[in-house]
Amino acid sequence: MSAIKRGLVVLLAMGLCLGSLVTALAADEEFPTKPITLVCPYGAGGSTSMGSRIIAGALGEVLQKPVIVLNKTGAGGTIGAEYVAHSKPDGYTLFVFNSGSNGVAVATRKVRYKNSDFELLGQYAEQPMGLVVSAESPWKTLAELVGDIKKNPGKFTYGTSGIGTSGGFGMELLKMATGNLNINHVPFKSGPEVMAALLGGHINMSFFYLVDFKGPVQAGRLRLLATAGEKRLEEFPNAPTFTELGYPAIKMTAWYGVAAPKGIPKDVFNKLKDAFYKACATKDVQKMLAKIGYVPLFRTSEDFSAFVKAEDEKFVRVAKQAKIEIK
Repeated sequence: MSAIKRGLVVLLAMGLCLGSLVTALAADEEFPTKPITLVCPYGAGGSTSMGSRIIAGALGEVLQKPVIVLNKTGAGGTIGAEYVAHSKPDGYTLFVFNSGSNGVAVATRKVRYKNSDFELLGQYAEQPMGLVVSAESPWKTLAELVGDIKKNPGKFTYGTSGIGTSGGFGMELLKMATGNLNINHVPFKSGPEVMAALLGGHINMSFFYLVDFKGPVQAGRLRLLATAGEKRLEEFPNAPTFTELGYPAIKMTAWYGVAAPKGIPKDVFNKLKDAFYKACATKDVQKMLAKIGYVPLFRTSEDFSAFVKAEDEKFVRVAKQAKIEIK
């Protein structure tokens, strides 16, 4: 072999060794080495998107890498959920795991993912629902409303933004808990349409989220009869929970957490989980979430997983009892 050829062989061998060394060093480099994407399945400007940006910012600070929110919308949040469920489980694609795309939708629609396709980091907030009526209505308490409905079956109406929505599930829980009240359902295309109908006196009642009913109740246009969370709301301390009124089965909240696709390496998951816990413990994060209408509520990975399992069972049970057809 000539000296030139021997030199080329040596250089090639050195190149291979150097390449292996670079690969090994890259493999040993700590996660994360690049920005992380947090997929929000609802539009920019909505409360879910605003909350996700707060969490993304806090996560980025803890991890020392940008966490960028990607709004991947459509089909009631299921497009974003499906996208993440089938993403590479490397820790660089996360999801705003929520009661819309991962609660009601899973129970009432044919979707191309399951909640078991996700690994849950934990929960960061909830948004309780409440039963509201017009401030001009005669009902000051839930007992008065229920009593009136029982005396006049089929006379009163409630509105929702469609069959199988959170508001609809809330009303189904109310009907079941109070002896299958006979109330007429008026479905609308959107939440704002329901609110307009209620304020205009075209329907008698509806279940809304805190972020929706807060303004009209504070302005004296709506009356909040009861809330469907674990405890009374700070904004409305005089409004009792359904549990206080003897209806513990009426629990209806929007919940928000962060999840990764199933199959994520354990060490990467643990690092993300620890960062999520630290982000949720930040007082500034809690204040910002409260400011946009959320109730900051932290659940660990294990507790959130158990909670979601119970929610899944509840939604399926209510859907069957209400004869909501899965489409």
